[in-house]
Amino acid sequence: MHSRLLMLFWRRKLLLLASSLLFLVALWFWGFLYTTHVSDGGKIVSVKELMMGASGSGGANGPHHESLLQRLGFYDDDSLDDGPEDGGAGGVKFVRPTSHSVNRIRGKLIDGWESILQDRDGKPSNSKQEQVKRKSAEELRIAVEKQNHYEHELKKMGVPVIAGLGPGGHPPPVQRLVHLDLKGAPPKVSYLKRLMPIMKTLGATGILLEYEDMFPYSGVLSSISAKNAYSKDDILEILKTAFSLGLNVIPLVQTFGHLEFVLKLQEFQHLREVEDAPQAICPSQNASTVFLEEMLDQVIEFHTPSQNVNLLHKDDIEKLTPKLTHIHIGCDEVYQIAQCNRCRNRQKDLLFLDHIYNVATMIRKKWPHLKIIIWDDMLRHMSLDTLQTSGIGKLVEPMIWVYAEDIYKFIQSSTWDKYANVFNTAWAASAFKGAHGEALLLPPIRRHLENTLRWLAVMQGEGTRFSHGIQGLALTGWQRYDHFAILCELLPSALPSLAVCLSTASRGYFDVNPKTNPVLSSLTCPEPTSDRHAWVELHKDSMLSTFSRCMFPGSVIYRFMLRLMTLMTEAKEYIDEVKNKRGWLTEYNIRHNFSAGTRVDDLLGEDYHLLNSITNLARNAASTLADVYDHWTSGEFIEQRIFPILSELKNLERIGESLKKRKTWPQRPLPYLKPFDALGIDEKT
Repeated sequence: MHSRLLMLFWRRKLLLLASSLLFLVALWFWGFLYTTHVSDGGKIVSVKELMMGASGSGGANGPHHESLLQRLGFYDDDSLDDGPEDGGAGGVKFVRPTSHSVNRIRGKLIDGWESILQDRDGKPSNSKQEQVKRKSAEELRIAVEKQNHYEHELKKMGVPVIAGLGPGGHPPPVQRLVHLDLKGAPPKVSYLKRLMPIMKTLGATGILLEYEDMFPYSGVLSSISAKNAYSKDDILEILKTAFSLGLNVIPLVQTFGHLEFVLKLQEFQHLREVEDAPQAICPSQNASTVFLEEMLDQVIEFHTPSQNVNLLHKDDIEKLTPKLTHIHIGCDEVYQIAQCNRCRNRQKDLLFLDHIYNVATMIRKKWPHLKIIIWDDMLRHMSLDTLQTSGIGKLVEPMIWVYAEDIYKFIQSSTWDKYANVFNTAWAASAFKGAHGEALLLPPIRRHLENTLRWLAVMQGEGTRFSHGIQGLALTGWQRYDHFAILCELLPSALPSLAVCLSTASRGYFDVNPKTNPVLSSLTCPEPTSDRHAWVELHKDSMLSTFSRCMFPGSVIYRFMLRLMTLMTEAKEYIDEVKNKRGWLTEYNIRHNFSAGTRVDDLLGEDYHLLNSITNLARNAASTLADVYDHWTSGEFIEQRIFPILSELKNLERIGESLKKRKTWPQRPLPYLKPFDALGIDEKT
């Protein structure tokens, strides 16, 4: 009996001893695992990291690992945000804890582990290095979230997302010029004085002022000025306003091509390169050099403050000290070259470069402080050796212009490399109007904005090629495609486009925040009524309701153009419908005076409505445009854009009335028009 009890006692004692040993081994093994490393998806990580979640985010720090506590489901589902699934985790869905759940878990579990480590190692695990890594990771996370939000807003507004452009990107161009093309449609000085402060608010640093025939030339050149050109006092007012705002003024004077306003005149006809084409001047005539020197003299001297002592008040002279720093001599699109008897034996590229060299040298001798800008398009196809040998690299700065969205389609990488080997610096030029159609009424804002954004990205990438970088960006706004073309988008109609593009160029990216983007405030627009919708919609280029409610200078003209566009579209669709798609008012019916009166009445019902609407619009056009333009420009616009559609509707009305007067009609077949011989039709067959 005693021996059995003793044996039972020893068996229990041995079992207890074995259990204790297993428990100690388990504790030792757990501690070993905690302080060593295990493999997780091919990456060696600590157990502590698996429990708490590594803070690395890729690259040198390795990929992000979710907390083991998360994988084991210690976090409540209702306190977590869904995260991406990891295919290498056996189908386990990883989740990202909210700040609330993280604090709760750390309070219950993580702090316990930290205390164990401190007791065991004698020091906390949160070293300075870990803290720096965690801080960097947090900053990166915040930056990524901001960029994601920024790109989401861009897409919502219809603005293209371009890599490298955003709130944390590169700085904007130092110089932002607004090109004012005055040829044949000079805005009133009072309007320009209201416009320039807005340009300054939007970030402009200067004005590229192209006069053409709007400059008050005198002496032997007096005939090349238009009858409604600015007076000298007008230009002094423009310059004074610009200087008071700190805006630099760069005159643009064409010196090779686009000289139609001069060469069209009889007294300068002999200077043409091609007798029948008043586009380009002959560079081989001494008379051409004399003419260009006189024209440059008058413009440059007038823009030099020392020549105009009345330009500024005495108190302002020392403070502002305006000085002409640049002159733009044009030289783009020289289509007629090396064709006259004097030039035809010379190579075109060399003839062009020699002319540039001679004009630039002439300017440098008289005004050595002036920097000279030219358009670049005539240089793009030339070889590096030809450009370097010409010597123009030390005399001029190219302004590289592309108005399409794909800039590299026109200016390849090899061209950038060539320019950088010839010139120390360059300029870029986008457009805010006058680039996508000779007869547009309103500019396509989205296309112009994307052109500006693409240029900002290109300037960042290519600017480092030049030893002195890229000087800046000019936003061009053409009023006509050339001297003989009709008016395209009027300046007030394009002011929203200018505001969007200029504010973007001034920041280096498109600011999606309406409170920090100056577009709405500068154009006196109402604030957005809801954060749920984009404050400006650029998915469509017409009927931009945001800007139709603004009260900027010339906003009445902007709304007038919106109405005119709508009526013109309705009228063209109606005329096409009744003359080409219906069967009673076609050209055949009209030629033979053969139609049914009741059918004509039905078709002309819409004609009467459109005719009345467009007639009223035409009557209001002159008074609407009078705030910005003189009666010459207003009259030209009405004749070019409103009169044709009005005339066509009136003609259709007259035809309809004539068709309705007929009460009897001849037997078929109706006689066809003569002669038809050219078409192979014999009337007798």
